[in-house]
Amino acid sequence: MRVALVCDWFLPRLGGIELHLRDLALALRARGVDARVVTTTRGPDLVDGVPVHRVRAALSPVGGFAFTPAGLGRLGRMLDAEGFDVIHAHASVVSPVAYTGALAGVRMGLPTVLTFHSMLHRSALLLGASESLFGLMADRIVLSAVSSVVASQAVRWLPGAAVAILPNGINTAFWRDGIAPRSPGNGGEVTVVSAMRLSRKKRPTTLLRAFAAARRFVGDAPSMRLVIAGDGPDRVALAREAMGLGIGDRVELPGQLSRAALRELYQRADIFVLPSERESFGIAALEARAAGLPVIAMLESGARDFVRQGVDGLLARGARDLARAIGRLAVDGPFREYVARHNASVPPPYDWAEVAALHERIYVAAGELPAVARRVSHQ
Repeated sequence: MRVALVCDWFLPRLGGIELHLRDLALALRARGVDARVVTTTRGPDLVDGVPVHRVRAALSPVGGFAFTPAGLGRLGRMLDAEGFDVIHAHASVVSPVAYTGALAGVRMGLPTVLTFHSMLHRSALLLGASESLFGLMADRIVLSAVSSVVASQAVRWLPGAAVAILPNGINTAFWRDGIAPRSPGNGGEVTVVSAMRLSRKKRPTTLLRAFAAARRFVGDAPSMRLVIAGDGPDRVALAREAMGLGIGDRVELPGQLSRAALRELYQRADIFVLPSERESFGIAALEARAAGLPVIAMLESGARDFVRQGVDGLLARGARDLARAIGRLAVDGPFREYVARHNASVPPPYDWAEVAALHERIYVAAGELPAVARRVSHQ
């Protein structure tokens, strides 16, 4: 089976969806599936062993050829020439290439899957969720989302649509390598960590303020430290904000870390926090959960699919609740130890072996859609 993973963005551009596509392609290829990435992002034709088809795109305000006849035809001809059996389009906030790839797959009569990777709002769907696209493809495509939160949003904006859940995956064994149950307060200090892009959408400032409030609540008993791994446009402003909050000496911003360095950080930390409410899945939280850390995430985020309240960690409703959750886990050593021991002994869901197998089942299901079967049989 040859599968086209169609997306607007891919490596060397660095981001969540780019890394997900690389890892998904590798997991599928390990199962004997000839998974290849199709994108308009410029770069090499082979990335970490994954073949990449770079399609030339004319410049446009949204960065691609969108639904123009020329763009659709160019992509369709490439997909046909490469002999793909399945088209799997991956859509983010603005994804003309992904939507065009899905439409091309349907027009060719190929099994087609479209996965939403971002929180869906009306502005994000103006391009993709139009009657001309989804209305005509309703019986010819499998719609999916990376979490139950995004799936429910898709159903809200696309009445009558059936939306499957195709989650992100992780290498569970990697994150659990060297894992050990933690003792309450390593050396008397509680280390709170996070990993994110330092930008407004991810709400790092909210985390800083919640940490400062939690520290006031515990009264420095125990002592607390915050480490936020990642880089982005708000890094300098965050350092300035920490100083203004009086916690500059308790906050570290080490920059972008490799997965190995993140794992090492998690092994000496006590709590992981993901403050973003618009987190469609929360892969960083899942990795920290796999590494045995108690996780605090937002109830509105996709992380609620794998963080159970009081079991894997805590789910917060808003900024005040986030501060209370950090303070509770910091001051309540026995509860923190209970959650840490549970997370260290019980692996989380969504290992790549499980997720890749689910993708294959979805591809088979897409090929069994009546409209697809009719069109394939008539070729």
